[in-house]
Amino acid sequence: MNGWLLDTNVIAEISRTRPDPNVEKWIKSQPEYFLFLSVLTIGEYHKGIEHLPPGDKRRATVRRGVVALERRFSGRVLSLADKIVVRWGAISGEVKRQTGHSPSVIDTMLAATAIEHNLYFATRNVIDVQLSGAVVFNPWKDDPSQFPL
Repeated sequence: MNGWLLDTNVIAEISRTRPDPNVEKWIKSQPEYFLFLSVLTIGEYHKGIEHLPPGDKRRATVRRGVVALERRFSGRVLSLADKIVVRWGAISGEVKRQTGHSPSVIDTMLAATAIEHNLYFATRNVIDVQLSGAVVFNPWKDDPSQFPL
């Protein structure tokens, strides 16, 4: 594996005043150049901003946070290339066939991104992507030594 694709829930956790100790310890142990985001995570934050009422004071705070996030991950924000979208379709169809339910679009897009870029997928939503074929790491619970780079 070439590094880690961080789900939005991982970014949200490390942004907290008191993040989970396991997540904080793991993220601090990783060289920055091994950490990647999907453009979908940036999109999820923009969705959150627009969901807030127009006069809400949190809008400016979240916007500054998104700008800082984009700056921190400059050159490591992964787009949705054709191969990723095609893989997402295959994953979604397979999971629906196996379970009878359509999986989360964003979660399976992130899993497809991790697969296409040969990255571990760091997420708390393990159940949402367990059948995707991605190598999933839960930084809240999993032992990082079991996921060598």
